[in-house]
Amino acid sequence: MAGQCIQHLLQEHRAAEEILAALDALLDSLEQERSWSADRAESFARVRQFVTRDLPLHECKEDTILFPALAGFLPSDTGPLDVLRSEFAGIAVEAGRMMECAAALAPNEASPKSVHCFLRASRAFGQLLRDHIYKEDRVLFPMVARYLPAEKDAELLAAMQQRCTPGCRPGA
Repeated sequence: MAGQCIQHLLQEHRAAEEILAALDALLDSLEQERSWSADRAESFARVRQFVTRDLPLHECKEDTILFPALAGFLPSDTGPLDVLRSEFAGIAVEAGRMMECAAALAPNEASPKSVHCFLRASRAFGQLLRDHIYKEDRVLFPMVARYLPAEKDAELLAAMQQRCTPGCRPGA
């Protein structure tokens, strides 16, 4: 059974999947109508908040707290931790592209090029994040649950709650 630290991260993954489902619904409707409405902009505001606030906090918890703690039984420069860290960069790039493309969308005035840009970047972002979550849920977290002592688990959760607050910079 996963400890409190992993349960906390799993809950955040489920919340991220809810955001990704909302993003998919937004993208599907945008593909149908190809216009950026006020309703779509409002729907995207939730995604924007996730990308600018929640995702960096989650990455901070993993990259600055969990991953260094795993260095005792997993190599940090090769293997799963290296792969997951490199995925953070790709997710951030696509999130940035998605935000840039979204900024070019104006209600009822979105150009086909702007819509295409937003759709492509958003789909890429969603796929990268889903793949990342899958690897952590199915590979990394079960490993952690086997090897992480209960006292270390509690220590990591406390550190995540204390140190990973708005403004936290992953990798810092």
